[in-house]
Amino acid sequence: MEKTRICKNCGKEFELGKTICPFCYKKQGGTPKWVIIICVIFGLFVLVGLMSDETKENGDKDEYKKNKEVKVEVTDFSNMTEVEIDSWCKTNKINCDIKEVYSDTVEKSKVISQSVESGKEIYEGNNLTINISLGKEPTKEEISALKSAETYSEYMNMSKQAIYDQLVSEYGGKFKPEEAQYAIDNINADWNKNALESAKTYREYMNMSKQAIYDQLVSSYGGKFRPEEAQYAIDHLDD
Repeated sequence: MEKTRICKNCGKEFELGKTICPFCYKKQGGTPKWVIIICVIFGLFVLVGLMSDETKENGDKDEYKKNKEVKVEVTDFSNMTEVEIDSWCKTNKINCDIKEVYSDTVEKSKVISQSVESGKEIYEGNNLTINISLGKEPTKEEISALKSAETYSEYMNMSKQAIYDQLVSEYGGKFKPEEAQYAIDNINADWNKNALESAKTYREYMNMSKQAIYDQLVSSYGGKFRPEEAQYAIDHLDD
C-alpha cells in the first residue's frame, strides 16, 4: 500500500497524510488513488450482493407461486346430481357457477354442459360453469296449473292425487292431463304436513276418532293421501 503521495504543484514526493506540500507549501486536494480503488471494489461487492439477493427473492417468489398453483383434473359431471357437483367443487376448491336453464333435449336435473371438458386440468380457485336442465320451458297453461296446485296445497292442504284430480276435473281447473301432470311434478309441497293439517281439521270440526280420520285421509272419496302420509298424520296428531 502506498505510504507517500506526489505533490500536484512541484512534483515532489512527501509523506501520505499531509495535506500541504512541505516543499512548495501548496495545499493538496483530491482523494488518493488507492482509496478510490478500494471504494470501487467495495461498491462492486455491494452491487453483486444486492443482485444476488434480488435473484434469490424472485426465485423464492416463483417457487411460492408454483407451489400455490395446485392443478385439478376436471371430472365428468354428466351423471352427477347438483349436490354431488357442489361437493366436488368445494372439495377441489373450484369456484363453480351452477346454472339451471330450460332444455328441450335434456331431461330435468341432468347436466347440459360444463365450461371445461372432463380430463382437462385447471387450478384451484379457477372458475367453472355447469348448466343443469330444468326440462322443457313450460307453457302459460302449465304455469297456471302449477299456481293453482300451489294454492290447493297451501290453503286447502290437499294431497297430491286430490290436487291432480281437481286440476283436470270439468268442475275444477279443466286443465289438460299433461298440464296437470307438469304442476304435480314441479310443485314443492310437504304432503305429510298436508295430511296432518287435514287430520287436525277432521278432529276439530267433525270430532272423528283416529281410525276414522285415517280412513278418511286415505279414502278415494276423501283425502286421497298415501297410507304412509296418513299414518304420519295419526302419529303426530297429538304433538
